[in-house]
Amino acid sequence: MSSKITITMIAQRAGVSIATVSRIITQKGTVSPSTHQKVLQAMEELEYDTASVKANTSNQAILAFIPDFANPFYAPLIDGIGQTAHESGFEVFWVPTKDIFSNNMFYLQMIRDGRFKGVLWLSSSPPTSLLDLIRKYCPFIMCCEYPDDYECSYVSIDDKTAAYWAVDHLFSTGCREIGLINCSLKYKYARHRKEGYLNALKNAGLVSNPEWVINIPYIDYTLAYSAISQVLKSDHFPDAFFTCSDVFAVAAINAAQKCGIRVPEDLSVIGFDNTETSRFFFFKSGNKPALFY
Repeated sequence: MSSKITITMIAQRAGVSIATVSRIITQKGTVSPSTHQKVLQAMEELEYDTASVKANTSNQAILAFIPDFANPFYAPLIDGIGQTAHESGFEVFWVPTKDIFSNNMFYLQMIRDGRFKGVLWLSSSPPTSLLDLIRKYCPFIMCCEYPDDYECSYVSIDDKTAAYWAVDHLFSTGCREIGLINCSLKYKYARHRKEGYLNALKNAGLVSNPEWVINIPYIDYTLAYSAISQVLKSDHFPDAFFTCSDVFAVAAINAAQKCGIRVPEDLSVIGFDNTETSRFFFFKSGNKPALFY
């Protein structure tokens, strides 16, 4: 640093703290892009050499963990996150986890060595011990998924209420024997959507038939189609399915049609997530929905 220009002078000119200027110069810690620009402008006004600082600010990066890229639910999220990050001067590095967290040191080394400004977590909740370690290196926020018993920042929806409304809508169309096509309960959304489903049944004075509750390990059309087909080939099948994914809803509709079951006359199906997939399969007969989103 120039002997004439001090951190204090830069901080006063930019209207920020000395610690903020220090973080920018040493590239340690997190500072917003707007603050970076404000400090950079102050440095230039004071004729401070900003070459190294500009080099540092051009390497703003976020690390994002995602289960996989096959699930259509994540497509608009990936697009929105990437676009917003780019507008703020950040690049996003995506890492598919397959929801396997057997080697904590692998993730920690990636976060530490990459000098990322933050971590965005879209995968299922990892062990809280890993989250404790991550937050020592940089801020993180969970998206969609979050642990029920761990204090952290997250962005998600009220899955319980949404599921309740979906099942309640089926009641309003006359359905009384409602099955559930769900994902693995290791996912927060699967646990909460099941709870909303059960609450709606209870409120209506109904009980869930265990034979009509199907848990698929992950969002997969083929697995769902096979499992649903087995239920529909039984002597007695439900008059509706609440599914926790549009992919599962499409599988239910196709399985029903293959079995000669009319949708929605004999079987109503409600999907979840409002992905592009639902737009291709939405149709309606009378007042009973084939696919609701």
